[in-house]
Amino acid sequence: MADTFSLAITGVSADNAQQPTKLWDIPDAACQTAGDEQQYMQLGTSFLVKLPDGSKVMCVYDAERSIPGVTRVLRRIQ
Repeated sequence: MADTFSLAITGVSADNAQQPTKLWDIPDAACQTAGDEQQYMQLGTSFLVKLPDGSKVMCVYDAERSIPGVTRVLRRIQ
């Protein structure tokens, strides 16, 4: 199954949330509605994120700094 990524919904790295030029593409399944985002944040569900260079990494929402439907701050899972 191929991941589909939204063209309009992006997140920023928790390491550098003040630099919005490095946006990460979030998969549609993790951001279709604010309720989906809230559930992913609440459960700490990980998901693949596409970086600006085209590579993919596993991330979770940074629940302390994210606002469902508004601000999406992502933490990379090592």
